[in-house]
Amino acid sequence: MTDIFYETITPNRHLPFRLLIHDNGVAHRVLSHWHHSFKIAYVITGENTNFTVNGQHFDQSKGEVVVINPYEVHSLDLPTDHKRVALTVMLPNDILTASNIAIETHIQNRIPNDTQLQGYFNTLYQTTRHPATTGTQAEQIGLVYLILSDLVTHYSQADATKRTPHYSAQMDHLSPVITWIDRHYQEKITVEKLAGIANLSASYFAHLFQKYLNQSPLVYVTSRRLLAAEKQLLTTSDSLEAIAFTTGFPNVKALNVAFKHHFSQSPNQYRLTHQ
Repeated sequence: MTDIFYETITPNRHLPFRLLIHDNGVAHRVLSHWHHSFKIAYVITGENTNFTVNGQHFDQSKGEVVVINPYEVHSLDLPTDHKRVALTVMLPNDILTASNIAIETHIQNRIPNDTQLQGYFNTLYQTTRHPATTGTQAEQIGLVYLILSDLVTHYSQADATKRTPHYSAQMDHLSPVITWIDRHYQEKITVEKLAGIANLSASYFAHLFQKYLNQSPLVYVTSRRLLAAEKQLLTTSDSLEAIAFTTGFPNVKALNVAFKHHFSQSPNQYRLTHQ
């Protein structure tokens, strides 16, 4: 199980963007988060199930392009599927600036049947099957610029209403909180503590969190703890008491209640059926 939360975009070595290949078929859960720039997902085979973008839930099918625009909250909850092969391209703001693309540009989220884009992505994937050389890296850079050009030319529009400085500033209040939760979920956490990290009042912070992440701050904290508990259940023989203690639940009963509500199984049942 892979855990990813608020993400900054760190390019691959020798590439001006981040290119990720997902081909091991393992279960993969990404909690609600966002970026300051564009993220593009593409499925080679299989599907990316349980995709959520701005509160809209869908399954990304083979050959479909999904674009996550700056500050769009998204999440993913993939089951184990060894037939699934997908890739993700994450574009730092430097690429947008160099390409004269405004941050207010909004690209259509779902593009199911563009044969030209499919060709670019399939070729991009094939380049990753060979040893990295200056030539393959140059080809990857060229393909990503072609993909970006195609998306902006055919599937974009200005969207100044959502990505105003006020909007982005509100979102930026939340990013250090997400990072802090990821590092401190084992501790006792209150809304007041999180609001202090965001330098906001507790009531306004809770309002912003609910507005942009579609859940309360403490529900998010519980989700983070459940990810850690699930990982320990599947990768260790630790007792439920030890797991509850190390993942921030006050006791085993609280762990059981939260786990069963989320996974529809008790921790012990889940361990037995998934190990």
